[in-house]
Amino acid sequence: MKHFVVGAYASQPSDLESQREYYDLLAQTGWVDGLEIPYPGQLHQGVLGEMLEGRFTHSVLTAIPGTMVNVWDDPNFGLASPEVSGRAKALEFTSQLRDALEALHQDHGHIVDWVALHSAPTNRATPEAFQESLETLLEWDWCGARIVIEHCDEQSEEHQAEKGFLLLEEELAVAHAAGVHCSLNWGRSAVGSRGDQRPNEHVAEAAESGLLAGVIFSGASPLATEYGPAWIDGHLPLSSDEPASLMTPEQVAKASELAGEVAYLGAKCCVPQHATLQERLGMIENIYLCCT
Repeated sequence: MKHFVVGAYASQPSDLESQREYYDLLAQTGWVDGLEIPYPGQLHQGVLGEMLEGRFTHSVLTAIPGTMVNVWDDPNFGLASPEVSGRAKALEFTSQLRDALEALHQDHGHIVDWVALHSAPTNRATPEAFQESLETLLEWDWCGARIVIEHCDEQSEEHQAEKGFLLLEEELAVAHAAGVHCSLNWGRSAVGSRGDQRPNEHVAEAAESGLLAGVIFSGASPLATEYGPAWIDGHLPLSSDEPASLMTPEQVAKASELAGEVAYLGAKCCVPQHATLQERLGMIENIYLCCT
């Protein structure tokens, strides 16, 4: 069964009361099965767990926020680092994530189906180091969740990469060797390739490998917008809501078709600062409708 996952943290309002209302609206849709849950270095599982418990039970826990904070602090940090010290720090960080996941599940029941990990560091990652880290991680108890390698913008000699992790073909090879799956974020493939063609090529390539677990639809732009400068991982909405976004309804529909029978599709987008709760939900629903 294909589930629909929403990265609600990108579109949620800032105050807790409104966040609760927003999560209630998402739950009432009947088509949001899980959330993409960010792990910056801790989970406030009390409040978060209460909002998730019993209704968003096919979620994805992503390590990318904390991974990037650590990479900015230490350029050697990462599960794919050729430096032993950087890989050790990344394994310790991932151990903390695993412990937070266990606590979340113990207190609130099963919520997370997938844990998204990444091939950091920037412009230094190696497939060999990443595979070695994954072999260690797969020995751990993941509390009913499965590891998925989330592809980000790749190393590049043509432009300054934002994340600059491994190439998709390298990650697919590592995933095959380790016995795990990969996932894609449409906007990150656009940022990495500086265009709107490579994202769907990535979807086709990963689907053909048989290792594609899911696709999250998030936009990107070659222009500066209210969501940030050009070519950043800014989680832009669909082009019908933000004309500068490369992520059109047609692109989303095509990618959903190319993905085939994956475990999940999803949507993550930022919204205008003063958007109402209904407007926030509407921008997510616009993406969802393109997937169906």
